[in-house]
Amino acid sequence: MTKAGCSGWAYLPKKYVKPGESRLQSYARIFKLAEVNSTFYQLPKTSTAKGWRKEVDEINPEFEFTVKVPKLVTHVSHFTDMKTWEKIKDIANALRANIMLIRTPKTFEANTKNIKKLGDFFKAVGSEFQFVIESDGWGKETLEKHLPNLGLIHAVDIFKETPIKQKFNYFRLQGIGDSMYRYRFKDEDLEKVQKIVSKKDYVLFNNIFMYDDCMRFLELMK
Repeated sequence: MTKAGCSGWAYLPKKYVKPGESRLQSYARIFKLAEVNSTFYQLPKTSTAKGWRKEVDEINPEFEFTVKVPKLVTHVSHFTDMKTWEKIKDIANALRANIMLIRTPKTFEANTKNIKKLGDFFKAVGSEFQFVIESDGWGKETLEKHLPNLGLIHAVDIFKETPIKQKFNYFRLQGIGDSMYRYRFKDEDLEKVQKIVSKKDYVLFNNIFMYDDCMRFLELMK
């Protein structure tokens, strides 16, 4: 079944938080998936990640985390900071995450030098995780040419571009038009997503209305 969730649980409205539960536990009662987006900016302690895993296991042992790789790896070092990689790997393992999300900088063009950097990085880190990548401006032909060779899944916002052919899709929905993160998805928007997704796909909502939008989408999927 299609997995749907949000980019974080910290802002789950209080009305959804049950007495005696943490915000994360109440989130895990509603959703089966969460993208840990905060790791892009700052790494939690591994012990904190273990605590998160323990909390959700009390609610749903099948709950799934996906984890965003820190900008120290992607934007600052351009895939050479292996010390930070080891830290985020430990966090992902503590969360029992299978998928790790990578966002490349807008300046990281799809040239021979950068493709080699990616190739060297993924050879070094191995196949422990399935990597999903967001790369602005690469173009569909470039993505289709290089991503399968690198073993990567293309993260896509289907309101901006069409996904390439791959074993599953990772949709990140942030909004439409100028309002972007302040956009509340309309029923027809969610119906469009429903028609496109398959049972293997992931759908992540990432805006200020993400919890309500994702609940509406899950109801639609029923």
